[in-house]
Amino acid sequence: MTREPRAMVISLQKSGTHLMQELMLELGFKMVGVPRPAPHTVPVFDEEQSRAIAAQVLSKLDYDEFLELQGTEAFAERAQELWGTMVWHWQRQLGQRVVNRYGRTKYEYAEGLATNPHLSYSRFSDTPPGLCWIFHELDIERVDGTFLSEWVETANPPLIFNYRDPRDAVVSMINFLEGRTREGYGNFFEADIFSAILASKPTWEEKIDYALRDRSFLGRDQFEKALWLLNHPKVCKVRYEDLVGPQGGGSRERQLDAVNRVLRHLGSDRDAEEVAGRVYNPDSWSFYKGRSGGWQERFTARNLARFNEQFGDLLEQYGYE
Repeated sequence: MTREPRAMVISLQKSGTHLMQELMLELGFKMVGVPRPAPHTVPVFDEEQSRAIAAQVLSKLDYDEFLELQGTEAFAERAQELWGTMVWHWQRQLGQRVVNRYGRTKYEYAEGLATNPHLSYSRFSDTPPGLCWIFHELDIERVDGTFLSEWVETANPPLIFNYRDPRDAVVSMINFLEGRTREGYGNFFEADIFSAILASKPTWEEKIDYALRDRSFLGRDQFEKALWLLNHPKVCKVRYEDLVGPQGGGSRERQLDAVNRVLRHLGSDRDAEEVAGRVYNPDSWSFYKGRSGGWQERFTARNLARFNEQFGDLLEQYGYE
């Protein structure tokens, strides 16, 4: 199998991130970013790879001290800390909302462990191979320009943009924040705020109306901010409605086409038929019903009128109107 050594998926919130994770795992990648870690999804590094990570994160003096730990349990523990430091560093470089979602302590903890003054000058291609970095956004106003420059120059990492009907995304977000998925609404601190607000609204009409009105509601502005990904010719676009396949109310033909486009984008020679059959996973922690078109059962005429007034142009741009 041939593929790029690194990949990046930008999957809008409640647009089937678990589908993209299953697809990338099937292609041999390990996951970094927003998906909840599990033993089969996270990378495991050997000593050589751990040394390479440490060399980027630590000063020469600290790196030499780290090498003295080789062959001990302390080496493995320290290596895991340094890998976490690299991850948090790149979350910040890529404009992720670290403080909102995880708290300033995470931000400052990683910053304190990094002693190499040249870490901020490292390139994304210096990160370990075999990884797929998955995020909910790549806000061009927040991401470090050096990453954009590297991507424009090299087209690496190959970028995949996953999205969904914005109306279904609203309904799915409400279901998620109200704890209807298998393991609740996750560990983003900001989710606690909106979960309590939604619980205070007695009807679906009121919940949807609030979600459309509050500019800070989770995912409300994600479609506008991702228009550059939708329109860039070097980004592979994937729709939830296509990738979900017949088990989620789609079609096998559209699912195979979506998987084939991802395979070509990554340079993989895997068979789309084999891969597509393993994408739909109802055991994912964030899975609820896993189907498209559910908004029609929840939106009232009033909700739809407000949505069309505020976001009607997005439906046309994303091909849902």
